[in-house]
Amino acid sequence: MIFSEKITKFFLYGTMFFNIIDAFVTVRVVKYGHLEENNPIMKYMLDIGVLPFVAFKTTLVAMGVYILWKYRNKLIAQIGAYFCFSFYWTLICLFYHFLYLK
Repeated sequence: MIFSEKITKFFLYGTMFFNIIDAFVTVRVVKYGHLEENNPIMKYMLDIGVLPFVAFKTTLVAMGVYILWKYRNKLIAQIGAYFCFSFYWTLICLFYHFLYLK
């Protein structure tokens, strides 16, 4: 076990929190802004509407978080939780840098 259960829970809650931020920033800059969504599945969901997009995106990430939490004592799940948290942290930092500092 690399991380304690408390740290793993922090990573997974953080992942969910960052995912929600990602969804709303995506809606703002893609649906109501000037950028395009490159993921064809998410583009389709965004074309249907904002609520289906946010619900679909949140549900997918929540299912992944649930699986990682279910197997939280396994090394691969802990590494996965850390990777997901790190990915979303980086994504949010890049959003802030490219969208709001430029």
